[in-house]
Amino acid sequence: MRRKISCLFLTVLMMITVLTGCQSGKSDESTDSKGGMSEGETLTVMCLGTAADAYKETYQEIADEFSANNEYGVTVKFEFYENEQYKTKLATLMASNSVPDVFFTWELSYLQPFVEGGKVYSLQEAIDADEGWKNSFSDGVLEPLTFDGEVYAIPTQKSFCAMFYNKQIFEENNLQIPTTYEEFLAVCETLKGNGVPPMALAATDAWIPSQLIQQISNGIAGIDLFNGIVEGRRQWNDPAHVEAAKEAQVMIEKGYFQDGMLGMSDEEAKSQFMNGKTAMYFMGTWEASNLMADDCAIKDVVSAFALPAENPEYNNISVGGVSCFAISENCINKEEAIAFLKYFSSVESQEKILYEQGRLPSAKIETDESKLSPLVSDLIKLSNESTGLTTWWDRAFGAGEGVEFNNKCLAVFGGDDAQKVFDELQTFADDNANR
Repeated sequence: MRRKISCLFLTVLMMITVLTGCQSGKSDESTDSKGGMSEGETLTVMCLGTAADAYKETYQEIADEFSANNEYGVTVKFEFYENEQYKTKLATLMASNSVPDVFFTWELSYLQPFVEGGKVYSLQEAIDADEGWKNSFSDGVLEPLTFDGEVYAIPTQKSFCAMFYNKQIFEENNLQIPTTYEEFLAVCETLKGNGVPPMALAATDAWIPSQLIQQISNGIAGIDLFNGIVEGRRQWNDPAHVEAAKEAQVMIEKGYFQDGMLGMSDEEAKSQFMNGKTAMYFMGTWEASNLMADDCAIKDVVSAFALPAENPEYNNISVGGVSCFAISENCINKEEAIAFLKYFSSVESQEKILYEQGRLPSAKIETDESKLSPLVSDLIKLSNESTGLTTWWDRAFGAGEGVEFNNKCLAVFGGDDAQKVFDELQTFADDNANR
């Protein structure tokens, strides 16, 4: 099942352009902001987010608008948790059958075990009953959320990895956007030679080093590496993975990352870039909301480019995917929860998220260029130039090989032999082939 779904997701996403033309059921005493119902239900929405994430404000605005105007008298309550805390808490709540009404999730094999465990409510009937809603989504974004012919989550944004960069630092060092992998390494060498740390990267969260290694491997072997592993034609210790891991180790040895990288959290690493202490930062496009925020010191000089491929024929194949929300099977207010997801994924709400926070929507939207920040405009151009997407390995393969890939990449950043590490990953995959 996993491999079939992954291939379908990849095939469809390659054809996409980004934009086209409970404490379940718990009753609370609450007062409608417009003086309506004095008693209603609270929909609890568990979501990814930290105190520093600017998008939380817009998410809450949308929730408040829905709470004030919905016909059911329900109030939406967001609960935010940082990445690793969120994953741990969601797994714990799933195990104890106490997931909130609505929860943030990722596609493919991250969501699949929850679906197969009967923890997630199917949205197929609701989608089929509303053709307008069904047809509002960009082509392909529902496929990675579909299991056995039924949709189990609603996509709210698309994302891909890009190299954010400080235009002012580039200008001060007489640098241009690199168009080849050799030019990219030359940019790093020039910056290092001039006393500027080329890149900010955190190596305490395993998925961050892994997405860089995955991106480099995309540029070495192209999209067939991803397809081949998904389909069982290629192995995890493929020479492209080993070479990409060695490339990352060379970057570390040459000092292309900030000092203290191995013990630094993503918030700390991001802060280095946002305060102008490093020239580049490789991360998902969701970071646009933070890089556009008033407290970002470089918000007026930040842009992005696609990391050039080592083999030019594989340029513009990015690591990317969708983010989404699902409804708990235990939610007793499912009609209200569906109504909220419709509101949150509506064109109006998606436009608000796009223009205010720079998050690329899953809905079909005719963009108003005058409302886009220069950074978001550049990201849309990059997306439209994309020739393919490979979803993060931990989404494609979940808690098995996907998470183990992350862990092995972290070991590589810690200095372990690249060939040995990926041989161990392949052994792990072989040992768990029939699980």
